[in-house]
Amino acid sequence: MNVNTAAEAALQLEAIFASATDGIITIDEQGRMEMVNPAAARLFGYKPEEMLGRSINMLMPAAHSKQHDSYIQRYMQTGQARIIGIGREVSALRKDGTAFPIRLSISEVKLPGRRLFTGIVHDLSRQKAAEEALRQQKERAQLYLDIANTVIVVLGPEGRVEMLNARGCELLEMQETEALGQEWTSVAIPAEYRAEVATVFKALMQGRNIEYYENYLQSRSGKHHLIAWHNTILYDDKGQVAGTLSSGVDISAQRAAEERITRLNGDLEKRVEARTEELAEVVNQLLSINKQLNHEISERQAAEQALRSNEQQLKIALEKEKELNELKSRFVSMASHEFRTPLSTILSSADLIEAYTQTEQQPRRAKHTARIKNAVANLTSILNDFLSLSRLEEGKLSLNPSAFQLCEVWSEVADGVQGLKKPGQEIRASGIEEAPPLLLDRRMLQNIFYNLLSNAIKYSEPGQPIDCRVKAQGQQLAITIQDYGIGIPKEEQQHLFTRFFRAHNVENIQGTGLGLNIVKGYVELMGGAISFKSELHKGATFKVVLPLSLPTSPAL
Repeated sequence: MNVNTAAEAALQLEAIFASATDGIITIDEQGRMEMVNPAAARLFGYKPEEMLGRSINMLMPAAHSKQHDSYIQRYMQTGQARIIGIGREVSALRKDGTAFPIRLSISEVKLPGRRLFTGIVHDLSRQKAAEEALRQQKERAQLYLDIANTVIVVLGPEGRVEMLNARGCELLEMQETEALGQEWTSVAIPAEYRAEVATVFKALMQGRNIEYYENYLQSRSGKHHLIAWHNTILYDDKGQVAGTLSSGVDISAQRAAEERITRLNGDLEKRVEARTEELAEVVNQLLSINKQLNHEISERQAAEQALRSNEQQLKIALEKEKELNELKSRFVSMASHEFRTPLSTILSSADLIEAYTQTEQQPRRAKHTARIKNAVANLTSILNDFLSLSRLEEGKLSLNPSAFQLCEVWSEVADGVQGLKKPGQEIRASGIEEAPPLLLDRRMLQNIFYNLLSNAIKYSEPGQPIDCRVKAQGQQLAITIQDYGIGIPKEEQQHLFTRFFRAHNVENIQGTGLGLNIVKGYVELMGGAISFKSELHKGATFKVVLPLSLPTSPAL
């Protein structure tokens, strides 16, 4: 080699030494640093001149410093190399006193008359930090897996356990190290279910998606746990199936509860069936007793017997029976009250007539005779209401249409209610004379007028007028009767046409509670309709709409 070539080689070597990214340090046999490249100086936090000629020990923690000195001495005496030519990880010390990990590779250079040792230093700080972060992440992941209340197991392609979390170890009563590498069906599945589970695993390894599956696990002590699994197929970086990840929940208690509920439901159904039979027997007894009641109840019970298998129909029939009994009670109460007053009047007047025996007492006898006649008329009116109601309900009332003028009926009704009017009351009629000829049941129309007018008079104060307006509307006749009396409470208006119903604000006024019910029956029998509106203390208005004519021979 000529001088130029040697110089060029020296320059190349110096360039490599200066530009190397790893630290390069050369020491002599006493451990003094002879060469330090810039990377090494930066790595340890020194300037190169601060390191040259000083002992390499300054770059080591105290524990390693003494070992290094004894190692060099032993090597120089025996020639036995323990670290030369072998890379290893050691701890180094920076100028600021902080220790850091390095990989150190040492080589020996023999020169004439002496030996040098060259060390190449690679900083492992980032690598170690990454490894520590990975370790912590793995520990956290393992912690999450272990605290989860689900069994998590990873199986390899041969069905062997690659990971089992704490919950799985708890159920199987074994450590994870005992399960790792074991065939899952052998270590965890009862013998009678192994073939089935193996078939499912094989299907998963073939790429078939079986997201949900249930099977039993068997613990070391022989206890069985029913597990509901959710499965995920694992793939390697080539897209090939590499195993399975399964998470499972122990549903043994849930399934036991479901089975218990099923048993309880069965028992409950039997009890319900028994109670239903008992109830049917009681219902049959009630039906037998009900046959002994009056004709109307018997008819409704016949309908109840025909529909007794229908609970709703039976309930409706029983409600109607209750309503009928209430109506009977109200009828008895009303009748006893309404009959008592005229009968008392008749009795007292008769006693007084017997006492008036002198001719000059004739006016007094006539007065009490008139009282008796009025009382008898009142009783006759009440009995007529009862008779009309009975005939309406039994369907025995027939229509008898005849031709007449409305003014004829009005004249009779006006005369009939004349004696009912209170002082100062006036009936104001309009449209009577203009009404067209009618072909209706005259007696029913007269009763409708009489009832509505007598109610208007009865529930109005002295001096208050009553208006009656009549108007033909096409083939219909509209009759409106309006008073300005006490009115009907709003909450009781829905019951107004009910038999025996009387609003609470007329309880002290004589009446049967049948008039409006009968009026409604007459109106509907003639194909008409009745409506009303009322406001408390402002009076009431009733409107009746009837056809102008009826067929000449209807029968009901």
